[in-house]
Amino acid sequence: MTLTADDDLLDYELLDETETERQAREDTEVRLDEISQANVDLIVDKTMVVVDELSGHPLYEYQKPFARRFVESLVIGDGATLTALFSRQSGKSETVANVIAAVMILFPVLSRIFPELMGKFREGVWVGAFAPVDDQADNLYARIVSRLTSDRAMELMTDPDIDDSVRAKGRTLTLRSGSLVRKQTCHPRAIIEGRTYHVILIDECQGADERVVNKSIGPMGASTNATMVFTGTPSYEKGVFYRTIQLNKRQATKRGSRQNHFEADWKAAAKANPHYGRFVKKELLRIGEDSDEFKLSYRLMWLLAQGMFTTAEVISSLGDKSMEIVKDWYRSPILVGIDPARKQDSTIATAVWVDWANPDEFGFYNHRILNWLDLSGMNWEEQYFRLVEWMSHYYVYKVGVDSGGVGDAVAQRLQVLMPGVEVVPLGSQRPDQSKRWKHLSQLLDRHRIAWPAHAKTRRLRTYRRFAQQMEDLQLVYTGPYMLAEAPNEADAHDDYPDSLAMACILASDDNQMPEIEVGNNPFFRR
Repeated sequence: MTLTADDDLLDYELLDETETERQAREDTEVRLDEISQANVDLIVDKTMVVVDELSGHPLYEYQKPFARRFVESLVIGDGATLTALFSRQSGKSETVANVIAAVMILFPVLSRIFPELMGKFREGVWVGAFAPVDDQADNLYARIVSRLTSDRAMELMTDPDIDDSVRAKGRTLTLRSGSLVRKQTCHPRAIIEGRTYHVILIDECQGADERVVNKSIGPMGASTNATMVFTGTPSYEKGVFYRTIQLNKRQATKRGSRQNHFEADWKAAAKANPHYGRFVKKELLRIGEDSDEFKLSYRLMWLLAQGMFTTAEVISSLGDKSMEIVKDWYRSPILVGIDPARKQDSTIATAVWVDWANPDEFGFYNHRILNWLDLSGMNWEEQYFRLVEWMSHYYVYKVGVDSGGVGDAVAQRLQVLMPGVEVVPLGSQRPDQSKRWKHLSQLLDRHRIAWPAHAKTRRLRTYRRFAQQMEDLQLVYTGPYMLAEAPNEADAHDDYPDSLAMACILASDDNQMPEIEVGNNPFFRR
């Protein structure tokens, strides 16, 4: 991978935690030495072989990463909450059932071979299978029972090294080794406290009651540091499934984090299973690609009641997959927006190229993000000079700085350090912010803005944070003002969108355009 101008910043973590949260994160992180990692990889590989053997057919490619991470979480005991957002009938419950059947049979045996890693499974793997209503819980439970009572499972359990068998069925299936799976609901009126599990499964989680999941179900894994697995499809409302997905996505932008969220829309499933693809295409023609039913069931689009500033689909469509980060640009003047760090945020700078020579009939210019600068973990004296050094690689025309908080001091200091550049303090009052957000919204709606989305760029944390924060951004209407802000959730920020809005607003009222030399579009790779 080619290094970019901001790769050296990837060693900094976001300083967005309280001291208690930071300590809790450090205490729960799982770091393995080479020998332990080799053992974990071996166990995961062997378990995946059994998963395929029990089902009678290999998992599809889009199912394997989810299944492997599921097994890994149980082995290393990291107590992860995994989320799987798969299109309807694409095999999410089947994947879970196959993995559960395999670990219920294998892990009690492996606990004797790897006592330090897997000692907690010496009396079996205890699984709770939940869903919003009993019929939905029965669907997942029945799949697990089917796997464990199949001829393939019976043959495997008669192996002398395993020597296991099914002892009881009903609402609870138990193996002689002590492994069990119990069917329960997470309905608000259900009384379900009192059980203990190593694995907590919640199927059709988009319909689960958030209070029940957090208050009644979650504590069932406290004494075992249980792995929780949420599976489902999008819905019209936010809930515990949506919030956990967003949390997993945000945590994935941090260095060293394991992937805890997995998605597969109908196109991914169709690529692996042509029969599935033909059926969904018939549904596309029957009910329409833009119908709510198709969006929810197959395109994995959340149709939320609360307005969002933009959508993942728009973010993806405006990303230029032929364009990499532009580390130097002197051919035409650009704009830079800077959102200075507050207590729990990062200082973010966004460099934006503007096609000054070609406004549309309404005066909107084409914009392209050239680069982002993420300054986390730096004191302000270091940040000033890092900002100046970074901007020295561009022909900067104007710099917009949020004047709220420390913004005034930042603008004044930058004006001293960059006397040839106009530094514009931008107000942080509601009318000022509303003007910026409305302008950015219009640019998005008119497709007058784009950003680098080359494969190399999409690997960068700066890109991932930008895309995630844009997707998280919520609309808030206060009187006549339209504002946008991050949701009030862990690890949610709006620094990247703020920085972008400040850069773009500098072009909206610019009546005296700089003279430029017009050339070919330099952002497409030939």
